[in-house]
Amino acid sequence: MNPPFDIPVDNNPVGSYRKKFSLPQNWDGRQVFIHLGAVKSAFYIWVNGKKVGYSEDSKLAAEFDITRYIKPGENLVALQVYRWSDGSYLECQDMWRISGIERDVYLYATPKLDVRDFKAIATLDKSYKNGVLSFTAEIDNYRIDNKTMHSKPDSFAIELDLVDSKGKSVYKDETKGVKTALGNFKSTVSFNTQVENVAAWTAETPNLYTLFITLKDKKGEVLEVIPQRIGFRTVELVNNNFLVNGRRVFFKGVNRHEHNATQGHTLTRADMRKDMEMMKKLNVNSVRHSHYPPDPYWMELCDEYGLYVVDEANIESHGRYYDLAYTLGNDKQWRAPHLERIKRMYERDKNHSSVITWSLGNEAGNGVNFYEGYDWLKSNDIRPVQYERAEEDYNTDMIVPQYPDPNWLKEYANSKPDRPLIMSEFAHIMGNSLGNFKEYWDVIESQPNLQGGFIWEWIDQAIDTVKNGKRINAYGGDFPLSGPVNQDFSDNDFCVKGVVTNYRGMTPMAVEVKKVYQYIKTAYNGSNNISINNSYFFKNLDNVGLAWELLENGKAIEKGNISALNIDPRTEKEISLPIKTKVKEGAEYFLNIYYNLKKEEPFLPAGYNIAAEQFAWNGTAQPVKIATANGKLLIEKESGKAIVKGKDFSVAFDMAAGTMSSYSIKGVQMLAEGPIPAFWRAPTDNDIGAGFNSSLRKWRNAYTEGKLSMADLKQDGAGDVTVTFTKELVNGDASVTQTFTVRADGVVKVDNKFTAIKGKYPLMQRIGNDLQLSKEFSKINFYGRGPGETYWDRKTGSSIGLYSQTVDEQYFPYARPQESGNKTDVRWVNFTDKKGKGLSFGMADSLLSFSALPYSLDDLDPEEEKQQYHSGELVKRDKIYMHMDLIQSGVQGIDSWGSMPLQEYRVPFVKHEYSYWINPIK
Repeated sequence: MNPPFDIPVDNNPVGSYRKKFSLPQNWDGRQVFIHLGAVKSAFYIWVNGKKVGYSEDSKLAAEFDITRYIKPGENLVALQVYRWSDGSYLECQDMWRISGIERDVYLYATPKLDVRDFKAIATLDKSYKNGVLSFTAEIDNYRIDNKTMHSKPDSFAIELDLVDSKGKSVYKDETKGVKTALGNFKSTVSFNTQVENVAAWTAETPNLYTLFITLKDKKGEVLEVIPQRIGFRTVELVNNNFLVNGRRVFFKGVNRHEHNATQGHTLTRADMRKDMEMMKKLNVNSVRHSHYPPDPYWMELCDEYGLYVVDEANIESHGRYYDLAYTLGNDKQWRAPHLERIKRMYERDKNHSSVITWSLGNEAGNGVNFYEGYDWLKSNDIRPVQYERAEEDYNTDMIVPQYPDPNWLKEYANSKPDRPLIMSEFAHIMGNSLGNFKEYWDVIESQPNLQGGFIWEWIDQAIDTVKNGKRINAYGGDFPLSGPVNQDFSDNDFCVKGVVTNYRGMTPMAVEVKKVYQYIKTAYNGSNNISINNSYFFKNLDNVGLAWELLENGKAIEKGNISALNIDPRTEKEISLPIKTKVKEGAEYFLNIYYNLKKEEPFLPAGYNIAAEQFAWNGTAQPVKIATANGKLLIEKESGKAIVKGKDFSVAFDMAAGTMSSYSIKGVQMLAEGPIPAFWRAPTDNDIGAGFNSSLRKWRNAYTEGKLSMADLKQDGAGDVTVTFTKELVNGDASVTQTFTVRADGVVKVDNKFTAIKGKYPLMQRIGNDLQLSKEFSKINFYGRGPGETYWDRKTGSSIGLYSQTVDEQYFPYARPQESGNKTDVRWVNFTDKKGKGLSFGMADSLLSFSALPYSLDDLDPEEEKQQYHSGELVKRDKIYMHMDLIQSGVQGIDSWGSMPLQEYRVPFVKHEYSYWINPIK
C-alpha cells in the first residue's frame, strides 16, 4: 500500500471491552439484536464466548442478530477493537485519529414478525401544494420451522396512519387481502397516496407529519408500532437551478465534524442541540456532513428544526490522491467497501426529509467505484448526487468545487455551464481568518448558476487539556503530552479551525457569518426611507419587528420601533422612518436598523436579533478637535537624548535610535516606548500558508534595523517643538519619516510618511506604529467599529459606535498565537486608569486601526517557522502593547495554503501617509 504509511504490523493497538447484561423476561421468544453506533476502526464481537462477527466503517452502526448466542440470566458481550484496519485507508479525513467506541451501544428486541425496513418518500406534486407519499416496507419472518422441508407462511397486515403536527389524521390505509411471509424469509408491501394541501417541509418551515406504521398478526393483534416523522418536499434540478419546492434557494452552509473539546468524537445530545442552536443563531440553513454520516440524533434534529443536509459517505482516501492508476476510487479490489459505505449511508438516512443531496465521499479520487456508487444511488432515489472529485465528470449532478476565489466564481457563472455550482468547501477558517466572506456572497447572490456553499469548517477541533502545567487547546503534535512526539504522524494545527470554538462558543468569524448569512436585507433610499427585502424563500416576516436608532457621534439620540412588517418571502417593502433629529454641523450620524423576533422560535428567544444594518446617515468622520495650547516648552539634551518638558509633562526622544522613548505626566510614565514605525504583524495561519512569515520577514524589524539618515529637533515661533526622524529601510527599498510635534499642553501630533523606492513586494502587512503603554491604563473607550476584532476584509458584521472595554478582553485565544484584537474605522480611542486618567489617540486626517494586547510581538511571533505554541501558554506582560495604524492587509478567507488577500485588501507597496494626535487625559 504505502499511502504513504502501511499499518504497522507490530504497533496496532487493540482495545478490549467486556460488558455483562441480563435480558428482560418479556423478551423471551423475541428476536434480539445488538446495535453498535460507531466503532473505530474495526472490531470483532463475541457473545458468551462465541464469535458473532466483524465490522468496519466506523461512522455507521453495526447490528448483529444475537438471538442464538444469548441465554437466560447473565450474558457477556466482548469487543476487540483495532486502531488501524484496511478501513483506515478510506477514513483519511482531516480530524483526530481516535479509536474506540464513539456512539451508543444498546440491545433491542423485535417480534418474530417484524417491519425490518421501510422507505417513505414524501414529495409534492407539480403544483407544490399537495403531498405525494410512496411507502414500501419489508416484513421479515424470523421463525424457523422445525421437522419440515418447507417453510410455512405467517399472515399479517400493515396499517398506516399519517398525523399532522396538531394530532389530526390526514390519511389512513391498510393492506388489502391476506399478506404472508414465509418462515425465515421476507415479504414486501407498498402504498401510494396523495394528501391535499400539505404543510410543506423546508429548512425555514420544517413542517413534519408523523407516519404510524402498525404491524398486526393474523388475529389482528398489534405486534409493533413504528412512528416515523416525514416532511413533504420536492428537490429537483431544473434549468440549471437547484430547486426546493419549486424555488431556487441559496445554501448558507457549514461543514460539520463531530467534536467534543474533551471527549473527541464522542458527542452528547446536548452537544448536538448546541450545534443546532448556534447554527440557527448564525443564520446557517444547511450542513454538509463532513465526511461521514453523523449520529442519528443529529439527523432527527435536522428534520425537526430545519437544515438542508448533504449526507456524505464515510469515504476519504486522499493519502492515495487522485491519479486513476493509483487512487482507490478506481481500484476494483476496493469496490465492495466503497459501495457498502455508500449504500449503508443511503439505507440508514433515506427517510430523512432534511437530506436533499447524497455525497459519494470526499477527496478520494474518482473512477469505477464512484461511477458505480453514483449509478446505484440514481437508480434507488430521486435526490441529486454530488461528488467533489468528480469535478465535471458525469457522476455529479452539481459542480461542487473546493476553495475557488470569488473572481473564479463569477467567471464560472458566466461561462454557460451545464450544471449549477455549490461549493462543497469554501472560506477556510483557520486561525484569524474569514476575510472576503462578503465578497463571496456578493457574487453568489448576483450571478446565475451559483447557489452557495459550505464553510470549512463548523467547529474548532482543538482538545482542551493541560500540558506542562498550562491549560491549552491542543492540536496535532501535542500528543503524547510528555515525551517525544513523532511529527510525521501529525499535520500540526490543521484541524484547529471553526466558525465556533471547540466548546461551541462565538468566535470573531461567527459574527461575520451571521451578518453575511442574514435573510433580511435593507437599503437606505434617502429622506429617511428604507427598503426591506425579505430574502427568505418560504417565510413571512410576521414574527419580526424592526427597531431603529440614530447615532450622533456614536451616541444614540433617537429611537423607534415598527412592529408590523408582514413582508412575504422574496418581496420588498419600503417604509418611512419618523426621524425628527436636526443635523448639527460637524457631527457624524449613523442609522442602525435591527430586526428582532417578536415571539420565541426554536433555540431563539423573543427579542433575538436575526439581522441588522448600519447606514451613514449624515456627516463624515471628523479629525479630533485640539484646543489652542498655552505655555512654554523646555528642551534638555544629553548623550544623544532629548527631553521636551512642559508644565506637568515630559516627552523623551532617543536621537540616535530615531524614536520617541517615553511620555510622562506628573512623573508617571504613560508611554514606555513608541510610537515606532512598524510594518509587521504576528503571522496569521493564512499568512503562514502564503509564506509571508518568511518572504516578508525582512519587514519585521525594518525600522530598528534601518539606517537613520536624519534626526532633527527644532522649536518654531509658536513654541511647538518638532522632532523628525528619517530612516532607510530594507537596504534602501523604502524610507520612512516620522515627525512628532509637541505642544505646550502636552498634546503630541504624530505624522508618518512611508515611501516605496525600489523592489517588489506583493503587499505590506501593516502601515502603522508600535507603542508600549503602562499597564495601569487598561480601560479602553473608543469610537469606531466594534465591539469585537475587525479587519479590512472582515468587518461587515460589526457596527461603528462607542464601546467600553478592557485590555484583557482584546485578545481572542486562537489555538496558535497570532495577530488578534484589531479594531478598524477608529475615530479616537482612550486608555485610562481607575481614576480616569490616561491618554487619548485621535485621527488627524485618516481613520485609524488600533489594537492593545498584554502580549508582545515576540510572544505572538517567537520564530520564523510555525512551532508548537499555544495561546494558553502566553503570560501577560506588565505592559500594554499597542498598534496605532493606518491600515493592515486583510486576513484572507479563501484557503490556508497559498492564497493572498484579495487585491482590494492588500496594502500596496507605495507611498502612505497618516497622522494622529496623542492627547493627555488629566
